[in-house]
Amino acid sequence: MKVRILFLFVLCIAAGNSSVQAQLIDNRLGNVFSEEMYFNQEFLWQNKIKTISGQVSIKRRNRAIQQLPDMCVFHFNEVGLLKALDKVNSVLHLVDSLRVEYKRNDLGEVEFRRESSSRGILTQSLNYDEQGRIKRIDYGKAENLSSAPGKMDPGKMIVVNSETYEYFPAGDNALRKRAFNNYGLFYSERTITRDPLGYVVKEVEELVMSGRTVTRDYSYNDKGWIDEIVQTDNLGSPKKSEIFYYDPFGNLQKVEYYLAEELTREVEVLYLENMLIEALIDHDLQSGDIRITKFAYEFYP
Repeated sequence: MKVRILFLFVLCIAAGNSSVQAQLIDNRLGNVFSEEMYFNQEFLWQNKIKTISGQVSIKRRNRAIQQLPDMCVFHFNEVGLLKALDKVNSVLHLVDSLRVEYKRNDLGEVEFRRESSSRGILTQSLNYDEQGRIKRIDYGKAENLSSAPGKMDPGKMIVVNSETYEYFPAGDNALRKRAFNNYGLFYSERTITRDPLGYVVKEVEELVMSGRTVTRDYSYNDKGWIDEIVQTDNLGSPKKSEIFYYDPFGNLQKVEYYLAEELTREVEVLYLENMLIEALIDHDLQSGDIRITKFAYEFYP
């Protein structure tokens, strides 16, 4: 298949639309590599990307690079929304495959998530309020009754847990979110504060039972991209920091993770000339392991 490359930043200039994102990685919320989906929907849509496949190898200290069975395949629809995710994970000599499927409502929000593996099926049913905020999640589970490798024979699905959420204004540019368990009991509260331009500057989560309060402070560079996130708590845990580096176009180049003042992990992003990601280099500085994920792409015609 002939690869059709569209340089989105050129299209943005031609269209005069500065709101369209020119980066494949979406780090507007600072949650890159911690979320299931971290690719930019508009980039995927504009560049007609159908699938992104990642194959993993590992480099350990004093050893040659080893190819792992680990892999992932992201499947997107024609407008760049994630519709399915296939993953293969290995731990020691155990290999397990995972299939995640997403059903969306008319606004593109995920209303049902189904996760299938050899351990069974897990589901999430999500309900939203009129402002697009999640107000309830129902978690379901079914056992895999099949003994044949790679085959799914789900038993009866049952709802095992539910969570509900309520939202309240918390002063100027702040919103408070309260979470309730399936007994209707309040167990956590998260307050998000934004500056007058809408940028998140602080996030505070209070856990009722433990009394722990976790604070995340956000800072930005002069182009409005998240520069650093610092996490602290009231129990004296070591400070955690994430520092982000970008190229002049806003493409994420590297993330550094610190515990106290010690660098424990760094993820480097390598790009092709067309701004597609060639590979992720994930270095665990404590173990010395380096995981290398190389990417391949399939495009819609």
